[in-house]
Amino acid sequence: MYEISNQTLCPSHSDGLHNKSCLDRTCLGCGVQKVHLHPEELRTDDASPDVSWECFDYVNIKSKRGETKKLMLVKKVTKPAELFQYMIKLLEKFPMHNMGAQWQVQQLRNLVQNLPQNHCVTIHDFSENYRCSERNEIQSNYFQKTEVSIHVTILHRHAILELDGLESTTEKPEIVTEHFYVISPDEKHDQHFTHYCQKIISDYLKSISYEVKTMHEFCDGCAAQYKSRHCFGDLSDSLSEFCYQKLIRNFFETSHAKGPQDAAGGFLKNQADLAVIRGICIIQDAKGLYLFAKEKLETPKDSSNIRRRIFEYVEEIPREKARLYKPLPGIRSVHQLVSVISGENYIRPLSCYNCEDCIEGNSE
Repeated sequence: MYEISNQTLCPSHSDGLHNKSCLDRTCLGCGVQKVHLHPEELRTDDASPDVSWECFDYVNIKSKRGETKKLMLVKKVTKPAELFQYMIKLLEKFPMHNMGAQWQVQQLRNLVQNLPQNHCVTIHDFSENYRCSERNEIQSNYFQKTEVSIHVTILHRHAILELDGLESTTEKPEIVTEHFYVISPDEKHDQHFTHYCQKIISDYLKSISYEVKTMHEFCDGCAAQYKSRHCFGDLSDSLSEFCYQKLIRNFFETSHAKGPQDAAGGFLKNQADLAVIRGICIIQDAKGLYLFAKEKLETPKDSSNIRRRIFEYVEEIPREKARLYKPLPGIRSVHQLVSVISGENYIRPLSCYNCEDCIEGNSE
């Protein structure tokens, strides 16, 4: 796909990047028409051979809630032309998707490496629910396991002398990485849950006297949790609550949000399972998982690249305050949201942390 995709684009620049018009397929000098197919690949007549191939497509399935559509791998047997027409259709959007995936990760790396003073970077993600199990359990427990919600945040900030033993300065910056976990029996992963996690992190930064003027967030594009009109509106209205001057949320490209946040969630669940199997402890609910993690996992090994792990337990997520907002057209194409004034958001199709003004958050 990469080789064929490059054939449909104009030559890249010295930095390896293509023009935006080429990626958007608005350039007149390139496009999928530059892919020349063999006559055999364009055949639709009855004499042409049948081709077996697979693709992902929406299929109607029956469930407890009635008939719904689900994206599944579908096997097809067609004439060659239909297969290659499908491939050409994929090539329309593939270059922008591929570039966006690499670009967003690169911008995160640039920001962490050049993090200004009084700025903080957080990477948010929900880990898959932890299913509580016991070393010796009865049959009913096996089929009815208690599930625990785990929200993971990777936090990058400048070092504080009193807390970290070294001080970060403009001349010699020292970036500290912490893993922040919110554990709760509340299984509804929505905007209220993520908002509450943001509030806990804000309170933690205040407690260690780390003044944050600009908060940079990176997360996936889940509509229920981070990327919807209600999430965008809530982000703008929360500036005063979190005491930030500026809040910038960045979104990874679709299906490309895997990173240390997933490893952090997997580490917690793996250590909990091992402790249960070895008979070290009994974890029957969210409180039990929190107490185990608090006692055994707060201090990481010297070989790890993190300063500490912080665990917070929340019994119930408050949802009394309903914040509803009007629809925003084209919301899925937004990859950066900047909140400076309550009630106002600036959006960008891609993040930018290559320029000094963008890193400082001053660019308009």
